[in-house]
Amino acid sequence: MAPDTKEPTESEVLIRDFLAANPSLDSELGQIEAMTDRYTNEEWAKQIAETQRKVLKEVEEGGKARRYEVPRTGSREFAKMVDHTVLKLDAKEGMIDALCSEARTEGFKSVCVRLNWVQRCVSNLKGSDVVVACVVGFHEGTQDTYEKLREARAAVAAGASELDVVLNHSILTRVHYRNSSPPPTASSRDSTTDSVTAANTAANTRPRNGTTATEGPYSVPGSLSTSSSAHGGDDEIPDYSAIYTELASIRSLCPSPTVLKLILETSQLNPAQILAASHLAAAANFDFIKTSTGFNGPGAKLPDVQLMVAACEYLSTKTPSNGGSPVRGGGRKMQVKASGGIRDLESARKMLEAGATRLGTSSGVWIMQEGRRVVESEKKGVGKDGRPEGVTRLYTDDSVGGY
Repeated sequence: MAPDTKEPTESEVLIRDFLAANPSLDSELGQIEAMTDRYTNEEWAKQIAETQRKVLKEVEEGGKARRYEVPRTGSREFAKMVDHTVLKLDAKEGMIDALCSEARTEGFKSVCVRLNWVQRCVSNLKGSDVVVACVVGFHEGTQDTYEKLREARAAVAAGASELDVVLNHSILTRVHYRNSSPPPTASSRDSTTDSVTAANTAANTRPRNGTTATEGPYSVPGSLSTSSSAHGGDDEIPDYSAIYTELASIRSLCPSPTVLKLILETSQLNPAQILAASHLAAAANFDFIKTSTGFNGPGAKLPDVQLMVAACEYLSTKTPSNGGSPVRGGGRKMQVKASGGIRDLESARKMLEAGATRLGTSSGVWIMQEGRRVVESEKKGVGKDGRPEGVTRLYTDDSVGGY
């Protein structure tokens, strides 16, 4: 078979060129080591099937109808749920500077940018409590693990406090056959996965603070029921091991307090696949699961956010009330970030009411202005549905393509 001659994407070219021009953020930091897998695909499939069965049942029985409290419209607390975003490939310095200025003024949680802008944002935001988030593997997610690890490490070295990592969602829509040989690695560099033992992987991902797992991936083998219905049959399952290895490697390379968010690209996945990705993210100790890049199909949808919130509830420490599986120990629970297509106050509030705790949007300033205008209208006796007038969106609103 001829070697893969696929042309790199524009995003890949941007990252490779940036790293080549900034060796202190890359090669000078030393060798990258990736984690090995902890379970076989069959073992992952058993765990994931249980998550799918229980969470889907909860949603079908009405669990998704829960309404969460939202901070007061236009408040500082509301602003702290916003990641202010510019992710266009052709973003310019002026746009990045305006992004940071707006984030300072409004008090947003973060600015979210590509790797080549991280250092500029860190410099612009000195003295403020706004952090810098960097996307990794954006927007395709199909870059090989080694390239994602390089990008993640460079982002942290440049000053990023949070990483929004794109899942290789195509793996969930492909089939890995149990009896076939493993597919060849994309590059010999991925042989570094053998340099870290399974024991280290287990130490990195097992429940913390003495939590004992009676159900979930740390339970006694064979304690879970086997279900192949979600995987297309008894003889085929997605390559869950490849996904987990990538996520656990990034977590190991970028430990807490770096915040990791996994972008699922929900527009490309069905509910069972969304739950599979959520399960693997929890097992790898990610902090958030996130709906979308905003560059590939529809963005955040309420049913997907509700499903992801239900998954996070289930995948946290087991409690009598939620019947959950302790994939994450110590009472720590993943959170949900809604992103893609959130461009007004109404859609922002709906996502938060559905349980999202972070919003990725390039329309954060508009949303805050709209919120303050609504509050003022209500004080003057104008109905809640009265929309603000005379407010213009600032030019960092990346409303065509992306968030």
